[in-house]
Amino acid sequence: MTTWADVRGNWSSGWKELQRSALDSWGAAIRRSPEEFRPNVQATIDELAAARAHLDEMKPLLPKQLVTAEDQRVFSSFSQMSARYYELAAGVYAEAQPARQPGVGVAPLLVVAGVAMGVAAIAWAVAAYQYAKNLREQTALAHQELVARVEASKEGRALQPSTLPEPPKDKGGRVGWLLVGGLVLAAGAVTVPALMKKKAGT
Repeated sequence: MTTWADVRGNWSSGWKELQRSALDSWGAAIRRSPEEFRPNVQATIDELAAARAHLDEMKPLLPKQLVTAEDQRVFSSFSQMSARYYELAAGVYAEAQPARQPGVGVAPLLVVAGVAMGVAAIAWAVAAYQYAKNLREQTALAHQELVARVEASKEGRALQPSTLPEPPKDKGGRVGWLLVGGLVLAAGAVTVPALMKKKAGT
């Protein structure tokens, strides 16, 4: 069973460097006043949640068989965006814990969307915002195009080849190591109300 920590452990050197740089830049400030970073963290979580929703809506619309080059492109693009989602979300949730009840256990540094977060997760959320935003925009466009493609197929119309760009590579030069259905979060992984309604696949 793959966990968020496993996903983070397979990060490219580019993602690892982004995490290191984020901790160097904001670690001390987060420890002094974590509440000041709440808007940044919430913004990243919101972007990831929207991207996740788009991917979930796309999955049942994917071609069942990869017959044409366009079928292969659609499936490949979805796989890459799914991989990007898990890589970005892992930075937030690899060390996160479900928020504790008041008065029970150690008070978390920051609780956002029902998840208690530490310095590393907060720093990552700040650094990864633009990546999460870009992913949300890409998944929104890809979902719209896929819906149009399915409707055209039902009506016997042919669509022009896609003009959507491929999902960008990370700073390490790769897109990701997770494919459709390739991630199964362990039962012990943190439950994220807005992002992880499902534990398996994409």
